[in-house]
Amino acid sequence: MRKQIIKTTIALGLVSWAQAEELSMIDISTESVATSSATGLLLGKLTGETTMDRMWSAFTLYKNDNNPILQEFAVQGRLQLQGADGHADTGHFDASQRNDESMWGDDLDIRRARLGLKSKWFNNYKLEGQIDIDPNLQPDLYHGIYDLYLTYAPSDTFNLSVGKTKVKFSREQEISSKEILTIERGLLSNMLFPGELTGVWASGKGIAEYWLYEAGFYGNERNREFTDRDGGMIFLGKVGYDYSSALGIDSAVASVHFMHNTEPSFQGNNTSTASTTRLKSPNFSDSFAITNDISQGRFGLVTEALFADGQGSQSDVMGFTIIPSYFIYDGLQLVGRFQVATSDDANDLSLPSRYEGLAPSMGDKKGDSYMSTYLGLSYYIYGHKLKLMGGIEYSTLEGNTGGGDYDGYTAMGGLRFSF
Repeated sequence: MRKQIIKTTIALGLVSWAQAEELSMIDISTESVATSSATGLLLGKLTGETTMDRMWSAFTLYKNDNNPILQEFAVQGRLQLQGADGHADTGHFDASQRNDESMWGDDLDIRRARLGLKSKWFNNYKLEGQIDIDPNLQPDLYHGIYDLYLTYAPSDTFNLSVGKTKVKFSREQEISSKEILTIERGLLSNMLFPGELTGVWASGKGIAEYWLYEAGFYGNERNREFTDRDGGMIFLGKVGYDYSSALGIDSAVASVHFMHNTEPSFQGNNTSTASTTRLKSPNFSDSFAITNDISQGRFGLVTEALFADGQGSQSDVMGFTIIPSYFIYDGLQLVGRFQVATSDDANDLSLPSRYEGLAPSMGDKKGDSYMSTYLGLSYYIYGHKLKLMGGIEYSTLEGNTGGGDYDGYTAMGGLRFSF
């Protein structure tokens, strides 16, 4: 199955590349280079006013809005590197303790490495996809399909997509990892995240000028390729309202998210993209998020309240997150985050496993009350496409049994590169 998908993806890329080259030759033969509207690496025509602009434009192989067949064909991807060093009341921990194939050397964590293609056809269709890759080639380069989907987009008010995508429940998950302001997302946001799933979804904005929406159905079995409905279905619905004009500020959107899982905690025979760990669907039947995201000039603020209905041994959870940000200077941004999460029953919250969960001698590392404060700086070399991030997070977890109490800080630093 995996080989067939890889062959299909490669074939699709080669066909698109060949089509782009053919169309670029037509552009060159029918118009002078000086007057042609087509640009792209295949034509040797980079765009942009600065050196950085022209460097990043090389990832666009072909672009011509006047071409009736293929308007754009580009390479996309991201590489995100980071490290962490922490100290809890139980002792020291750092990223080297992860000790898996996602590390470069002992200390550098390859947080995400993806490569793919994106294209626009016949003005209304978009085809794009990425695969997770391992720069260490362990056990091989390919780790799975991150996303691959086709979108019919005749207008801003209606987009219809089918394929595999990240299911974006909560505001923190809506914001791409290329653009999140903190090095890691919050505890509840990750706890309720259903993964990258196969389905069909519709979205739009500008409804009656101010409204936006999204609705989708997905198979909830998490798989390194495409998912099916063996584990049930996930429904995601969102309604939002843009009230920036009412306040006279740059942007302001409030939204409500609802997610229903027909078979919580389903765990199939499939493994994650980076290890042999089996990934489960979240153990919640109904999840709700109320979000607000505003920005004005140098200032930004994201607020979010989350609630989820636990099933089986998992009790209900709830919490809120506040993420303020401010550009101290051009390119230098101060970021904060405060988050609180609680569960109805004892020990139904787990420490974030990536770093805090590495703290030694903590029993089951579970509790019922989590609180954390993050303070960081981001330096934008070329916007979100190339930036340096650093931050320190102080967290506490209180548990009634099992030795899960935690009190400590984690210092983190990272590089974000995308195209």
